[in-house]
This record gives sequence, structure tokens and C-alpha cells, in this order.
Amino acid sequence: MPSPTITASSLAAHITHSKGQFAEVIEYSLEGQQFFSTRISIDAKGALRSAGSPGTQDETSTIVIRRLHSCLVQLQDASLIVTPYSEQDPQVWLRPGDKDVLSKLIATLIFWQSLRPRGILHKQLDIPFDAEGTNEANLLVASCKIYGPLPKNVKNIVPVQGPIVPLYTDANGPIEQWFTAMAVLKSNGVLELINESDGKVLYSIDIKLLKRSEVREVHHSIFESSNYLFVGAIEEMRLESLTECQYTDGSILPQISKQLPKVTRIIMEFPYRIDVEDWLVALKSFTVRQYVGLSKSNLFRVSRRLKFDILEAGLSEERLDADGKPVKLYAEIQMWGAPWYRTAIVDSSRNPFFREEFELDLPLNTKSFTVALKQASAHNYQQSDIVIGSAVLSYEEFHKDQLQTRFPLLQGQYSQVGQICISIRNKTNYILPPESFNNFEQILLNLNFKQLLNYVVSKHPQSDLESTAVVLLDIFQSLQKENEFFSALINDEITKIMDAPAKSANLYNSLFRGNSLLTKSLELYNLRVGQEYLEKVIGNFITGLISSHKPTEIDPMRIREADPALKKKAVDSNFQNLLHYAEEVWKRIYQTSNDLPDTIKQQLTILRKQIELYTNDETITLNCITGFIFLRFFCPVILNPKLFFLTKEHQTGDISRTLTLISKILLTFSNRSMFGAKEPYMERLNDAFITPRTPQLMDYLDKITGKKLDFTDKRLKLSSSLERADIILTSKDLLKELPTVPFLIDKYLRLDQLADLVTNEVINPDVIDDFGEASDEEVDPDNSSTNLYKIGSLEFEKLVLDKKEGDGEKFDFEFGSEKFIKTLLDTSDSDGVYSYINANSSLKDIIIESDRLSSKKARLAAKLCTGETASDIIDINKFSKSVLSTTILDPQRRIMKAPARVPSLRYLNSDSSLNFKFRFRSSSTANSSAPYFDDDGSSSVTGSQTTRSPTKKLSMMIKSASISSFQTALSNNEEKRKTKLGRWFKKKGTE
Repeated sequence: MPSPTITASSLAAHITHSKGQFAEVIEYSLEGQQFFSTRISIDAKGALRSAGSPGTQDETSTIVIRRLHSCLVQLQDASLIVTPYSEQDPQVWLRPGDKDVLSKLIATLIFWQSLRPRGILHKQLDIPFDAEGTNEANLLVASCKIYGPLPKNVKNIVPVQGPIVPLYTDANGPIEQWFTAMAVLKSNGVLELINESDGKVLYSIDIKLLKRSEVREVHHSIFESSNYLFVGAIEEMRLESLTECQYTDGSILPQISKQLPKVTRIIMEFPYRIDVEDWLVALKSFTVRQYVGLSKSNLFRVSRRLKFDILEAGLSEERLDADGKPVKLYAEIQMWGAPWYRTAIVDSSRNPFFREEFELDLPLNTKSFTVALKQASAHNYQQSDIVIGSAVLSYEEFHKDQLQTRFPLLQGQYSQVGQICISIRNKTNYILPPESFNNFEQILLNLNFKQLLNYVVSKHPQSDLESTAVVLLDIFQSLQKENEFFSALINDEITKIMDAPAKSANLYNSLFRGNSLLTKSLELYNLRVGQEYLEKVIGNFITGLISSHKPTEIDPMRIREADPALKKKAVDSNFQNLLHYAEEVWKRIYQTSNDLPDTIKQQLTILRKQIELYTNDETITLNCITGFIFLRFFCPVILNPKLFFLTKEHQTGDISRTLTLISKILLTFSNRSMFGAKEPYMERLNDAFITPRTPQLMDYLDKITGKKLDFTDKRLKLSSSLERADIILTSKDLLKELPTVPFLIDKYLRLDQLADLVTNEVINPDVIDDFGEASDEEVDPDNSSTNLYKIGSLEFEKLVLDKKEGDGEKFDFEFGSEKFIKTLLDTSDSDGVYSYINANSSLKDIIIESDRLSSKKARLAAKLCTGETASDIIDINKFSKSVLSTTILDPQRRIMKAPARVPSLRYLNSDSSLNFKFRFRSSSTANSSAPYFDDDGSSSVTGSQTTRSPTKKLSMMIKSASISSFQTALSNNEEKRKTKLGRWFKKKGTE
């Protein structure tokens, strides 16, 4: 009787009936040479098992492949070659004996191929922008500079000057240049570049085809400005997200421009920082949103940020140029085949020193990046700069903190030329959707801020003060509650001083001088909102100082001159230079009092009023104010302008000394103090600078704290004075999960981090398996006494309420949510709901809510770390149709996953594509040459099969052809330890 024909319907029937399970006696091999006939089974968890002989029970079987999820299936003559996604599992050759077994086996394998394996990374959920029903209106319009190609027949476009672009320039691609254009972002997600001369569209880019991580800020170090955006598809980033079973036709880059098909990216330069912020948020709103999750209702947004310090390098020998002189060096961080961060160029030595910190925002797929040490061919970066050595940092090396770790610098693959010292602090957050934080946010807004802040500080060490300050500042600034936040902090610090048992002048004068949550927060806030002001006032001053480079050393001990008369002459000349610089920088500060950002002046005004409530001593009040505006604002920027992007390079030698002296003068001046015997060479500045300008200082402090009206003319054109465009989208939910403007604060990342600071339990990151590469001791929902992980419901977070007894209408709401409370109160009034929440807000409430959020994250993370199984499928019939409509047989006879409805591909849901050209053996003898039969009934003869070896050559463990010895060699520790959800938490204070 002929074997049944393999059809799409038969595959669908097998998928629906077997649900991923299989058990038949077939031949198999681990290297494609020697085959054994045995019972092969695939269980409900996707494990491929080998029994000792026909009839052997599964309890005594051996696991050959632990997980078949996302496996690659290759047809080769009479065998199916199964390649698992994990390199820890071997490749397996399977020989079914007839078409019925072949059909069952293929159905089972494509079932598991369509399910996602263990590891959060493998649960990616991309959600494209839904443009249906949107009108084609102008959303944002700006004149800017563009780097990219131009259509050949365009006239009236004159190339403009711009920096060298190192990001994905193709020598064989279209000619690219900088040009000015009018950028118009349409409400349907299309970016048009318009010729400013004639108003014609040069070309357009469909932003909806880009992923959210492909619209990026370009770091200041690349173009020496923070006003650049990268907009385009990144091939290597996309390749990182592909598994071996996913089909590509050679290129995975979408055609983002219809007019110029070869365009893959553009660089946009804007005149103001606020334009960068507005455009970044608007462009990202149309991109493909990237999550990990089970469904749209059960997902995470993953934030992985690395604080990355490049400290120094150690070279085996000093690098010299052709003339024997030391060369210039710099380090470069390369990701996805391009440089995204650079250090300053420094002088060469055996131990070049960099000491630069970067914050890398990495997509979860990125498992490695490169730090390259380069030799600068000039004082500027060039694409032709020689790579001296590189260090590739893998996920295993940066997913945990590394403090001052040395990595080898390799030239080529094996030749080590030195080491590079790096510190890495990794922070990965799994962020629930914005609606999950509704209760948390409302409770937060109505808490006693002072109680919350004291509670957070008491739970975390002083060493975490800066990171805690950033979290709290970002939250209250995004909620537009920074005034209340700072008032609570100021009041708390003053109260502590007033409640001190012993008060002294020194105690009062030290107020706000040490490191506290207030001083850190206000320092960060002032530098954030005052960055543009500092660039125009202090930045221009320092640029002129470096250009003039006048000597300013007035300490006779530092001047190398033996002749006393010549030394005195040098000191007098240098004193005049130093006095000139001090006068110039003070003049710039004093004359721009009305340009100092209003938000900074508001906080200083609040500070002064709060202090004056407790003391009438003006000295204490003014010392507190100058501590923030001079000690923590002006002076740090003057001392280290590179840190604040005011200079390209670190200042050394005479210039560094000049900046130190100027900072010292300003600090002493701001304290209304005088130089004394401790630094006698500075005493001349008391009469020359401090005394005559003290009235100006008092006037300045009164103006910036609202003590007197400021009628000074505004001298600076700051972007804060410009009107910002309103970003109006059809969906407000899209904007919620994007950074807030101004300052691009990731509000829900910070709320998530605050919940972690407040909760009594946090997720233990050591048990989260991002890439599915941990040991087999995985968190398995089936091991739990109650199934809390059901996809589509997350039952631990849901509560079913009857609307009316007997009417059968039920509501499935998240416990504590707005909908839940509306149902509880029988109201549809949101204001009433929040009044209900607000009326009961307390510190205990936010702790409970934080615990709830942490518990929800832990349960969802536990589920995402495990591989998908049949129990996760809601509708098996729909699933089987989806499997066949997205599974193809490619020209190399590989069974793979592919997007649906691509015209050139052969899908398994079409019977015409199911000619597998498979050949069956006429005998079960494994090692003999025998006739094979194609699946169309014809016969042919072939020799033994030769294919590539498995990933892990377990075949070497086989000592004989006997099944018993084979099983002994493959015996493993398949028994898994049962784990409790408590393993997902670590108690605070036990680290």
C-alpha cells in the first residue's frame, strides 16, 4: 500500500493532533556516517530523546537535544539534519522510514521551529506603527543640514561644509555630501527632504520601516557637537536579532526610500539642541517598537545601559612616527561595524591616559562590541587612522560590573600589543508598560516627599547617592514637580541643622557644602538646564584662553628663573594676564545674569527663601547660594571643560594651571573671602580684583535669587527662549514610552528604578537568562504549585468581578488598577478614582505598590526565561495555519521561517511547494549501501552520507556500534531542580 502523500493539510493535522510530540522507531546519527535504529521521541518540552531500543520507556531514555525551539531543518537525500539553536546541543541526522513518519517528523520539527526558545532575548516582540486612518499632515518642519546622497538631476543644491562622517560610508555606493534641506515629518511617518530653493521633494524616507533603536543620537565625541541624529537601517544590528532558522535573501535592510533605493541612512544636523530632542522623539514614535514579551498585554521594554570608563592603556612599546617622535593616540568604541564613541586624542606613551566615561545604550540583541586603540594621523580624527590593537568585549564580560579590569589589545587574531584598562557598570531594567505605573505615579504625586526621600536614602548606601539622585531628579522633573522636590530636600537639610544639639558657626557655614541628595540633585539639575548657557558664556571664554595661551603663573617657586629681577618681571607680567582672564570671565558671568536659565534662578530663589526662614545671618544665606552657583556650577566647568563638552581635549600643562588659578580666584571671590598667608602670591588679587568687585557680586546674587529686579539686557540667544513645537500624535500611548522633552528623560525607566529602590524585594539579576545560555536549572512554570504564568491572563495579577449577580457579565482587571477601582466604586469618573487613590496615599502604599510591580516583573520574567510549549498556545488551529504560512522550503532545501506572503518563496501551506525530493531507504540496515526511494516513488542508489560534523562531537563518545554502549556514553543529568519563585528575588542588604 503506497504511503500517504504529504500535503499541507496533513502537516496541519499532525501539528494540531500531536502538539509537538513525536515517537517513532527511526534511524539517527550524530555525524551523518554511522546510523542507529532506535526509538526517537520528542516530548512536550521540546527535548529530542533516544531510547535504548524499540519499546524502551521514556523514563530510561537519553536526551540528545535539550530544546528543539527555533531549530534549523535541512533535507539531504534520505536524512533530515536538525541543527538546534543552542551550541550546547549537537546536530542530529534523522532518517524516517516512510512518508507518514516523514510527515509527522516534519510537522513536529516545524512546530518547535516556530516556538521561541528559553531566554528573554528570544521573546522579541516587534510592533510596527499602525498608519491606517492617519492623515498626511505636517507634524514637524525644520531647516537642517543633511549628510546623504542626492538625486543626479537635482539643481540649485550647493554642498556645504560639514564634519567627516565615519558611520556607514560605502566607497562603492552613491556619492554623499552635506547639503541644506527643509525636513518635513508627515503624520503618516514619512520624512520628506525638500529643496529650499524650489520647494521640490528631493527624496523621502519611510520611518515606519526602521526599528526604534535605529533612530539614535550621535555622541558628542563623533562630530564634536550634540546636535546630530542618525536615521537609518543598521544591518549588523538587525543580523544580531536573527536566529539560524530565519530566512534572508542576502540583505535584511528595508528599502526606506522609493526615490533612491540605495539610501540606507542619513545624518541630520540641527541648529539647536531642542530641535534634536523634538525630532528624536517624533521620529521614534513612528518606528517599529521593540519589546520582549508574550503578547501585547504581557511584555517588557528592556533598557540596558552601560557606564563605560576607558581609563588607560598599557603598550608593550611606545609608538613613534617616521621621524622618531611619539604619535597621538585615541580609543574608539565600535558597535555594529561603525564607531559610535571616541576619546580625546592624547600624546603617546607606554601608558596613554584617557579617563573618559561614556554611557552606552545597547539593544538587548547586542552581545559584543569592540574597543579599538588608534593612532591619529593628525590632530583630528581620520577614517584612515591605523588601528594599533583591539579588545572585543562579549556579553559575558560586560553583563556584570567590571571595575578597572584589563583586557588584552590584539593586533590581528593572536598578537597582543598591550592592554586597556576599563571599568564597566551595567544596569539592565525590564520595564512594564506605562499603564502598569498608573497607581504608582498617582500615589507618588500625593505622598509626603520628605518621607519618601528619607526612606529611599536610608535604604541605600552613600556610595549610590549620585545614581539615586539621578533617578529622583528625572522623575520629579518629568512630572514637573522639581520645585516641590527641591523644597522638600532643602527643608529636610535645614531641619537637620536646626535640630542638631550643638550649633556652631562652622556647622551653619558647612550647610549644603557636603555631598547629600540635595547637593547632588541640584548640581545635576543646574548643569543639565544650564549646559547651553555654559557653552556660550564659559565655553567661548575658554576657547579664547586656549587660543591666546598667555602665561599666568604667579607663584615664584614655580618659575624657573635664577635672576631675581627677571623672575619678578615674569611674575608681574603673568599677574596682569591672570587678572585680565579673571576680569573677563567675571564680566561674562555678571553681564549675563538675565540670561541665566529661569529654572536655575527659581531653585536659587526657593533656596534663599527657605534659609531666610531659619536665620537672619546673610553670610550663611549667601554662602549657601554661592556654594551652588560657583562651587558646583561655574568652577567645575572651568576646571575641567572637556568633561562638559566645552573643549575637544583634556587641558594639561600651563593651560590647566591657568584654569585652576581662575577657579581659585572665583571661588574665593564668591565666598567674600581674601587670600592670606597660606598663598601669599595670591594676595595681590585681594585689592586688584576681589575688593573692587564685591559690590557687583552682591548685586549679582540678589538678581539671580529674586531679591531685586534684573533689568540687565539679554545678551545670549538661547534655545530656551524659542517656542517649541507640539508633537501631536494620533496615539498618546506612543508618546508615554518615549523620552520626555526637554532633556529626553526616560520617565518609565526611572519610575521602574524608583520602585526597585523602594520595594523590599527586587528581582535577582543573576537568575534572569537573557540569551538562553544558562544551565538547565531554569525556572519552569510547571514546577510551581500553582500555574501563575498562563499567557494572555497572568492570573496572579487578575481579579474577576461580577457586575451583577446572575447577569453573567464579568470583568478581568488588574488588581489595584484604575479600571478595577472604577468597578469597585461603580463609577466611570477618572478624577473620582484618583481622588480615591490620593486620599489614601502613604509611604506604606507606595512600598506595597512597589512590591506589586516587582512581583509582576518577576513572574513575567520567569515565564520569558523559559521556552515556549504547547500549553502556551491559545488556539492550536490558528497556530498551525500560522506555522505553515510562515515556513518555507528554500532553494538549498532548508526548512526555515520567513515573513508571510513574499512572492518568490515556497511556503508549506501550498501543496505545490511540498515536493521535498526525499529518498527513503528500502532496508533498516544502517551501514549498507541499499536502494533509496524518492517521495515520488522512483528509486536510485547512493553511497554512505557525508555531512558536516555536529557542533559538539558527541559521536566521539561512542565506543561500539551497540545501542547499550551508545546510551551509556550519552547519559546525562537531565533531572532538573525544582525552583521556587523566591529564587527570583534577592533580599536587600544581603548582597
